[in-house]
Amino acid sequence: MDGPPLNPRALLFTLYGDYVHPSGAEQVRVQALVHLAEVLGVSPSALRSALSRMTREGWLVSQRDGGRPRYGLSPRGFQLIDEGARRIYSRHRESWDGSWLVVAYSLPERRRGERDRLREGLSFLGLGSLGNGLFISPHDLAAEVRAVAERTGVRDEVTILRARLAWPDDAQDIVRRAWELEEVAARYQAFLFEFHEVLHDTAPIEDEEAFRRRFRLTHAFRRTLFGDPELPDALLPDGWVGTAAFHRFTEANHRLQPQAARYYRSITAG
Repeated sequence: MDGPPLNPRALLFTLYGDYVHPSGAEQVRVQALVHLAEVLGVSPSALRSALSRMTREGWLVSQRDGGRPRYGLSPRGFQLIDEGARRIYSRHRESWDGSWLVVAYSLPERRRGERDRLREGLSFLGLGSLGNGLFISPHDLAAEVRAVAERTGVRDEVTILRARLAWPDDAQDIVRRAWELEEVAARYQAFLFEFHEVLHDTAPIEDEEAFRRRFRLTHAFRRTLFGDPELPDALLPDGWVGTAAFHRFTEANHRLQPQAARYYRSITAG
């Protein structure tokens, strides 16, 4: 299947998170990475440039094997990949006890870069913003928030609290202020529309096509998840489209996984 061009950097994060890391391999030959990227429509030069950039940024590490470069995840990269995998394949749909995780921070304008990266990390975890350096979540994500704060370099500027709502009386008022659920729902609807054929097609296909479909499916679902707080049922509107999208994605992902993994192994082992 075709789709919008893949960003080489984002492609590598998806590839390492969905194939390299789960396979147990520590490093992959650059030739194999180039081949897989070409299957997905990314040129060798763009892929090599992304590898170099991500190595300089500390996401990847490289070594030479008989003169041939190999790339693997750094500890920092492993941490980010694990966070992403939990977001994609696990759902925080436990029953809610009415308490909130509250994250507060204060960073001056001269540290805007760190502040923006912190906000991005908190949003990726699904926390919602109440403004003025306050983020909330109905889930106990304290460990994940600490990891984001440490990775961003703002550990001493972040405070994490557990609290219960005293006012307003209706938790839905807080949900409406902290999250744009209409936008999240629209992204899920767009995902279901764009991947309707992949989500429902059970006809036999070749391994390479299974790899291509599963990769683009996972890559798109990861983008769709951004900003979704995965609220407990008690805080969601009736008939929440995100639930249907997650189940459809999970079914298709599992259906394509054996062939896609087989194709990945055939390239990285050859």
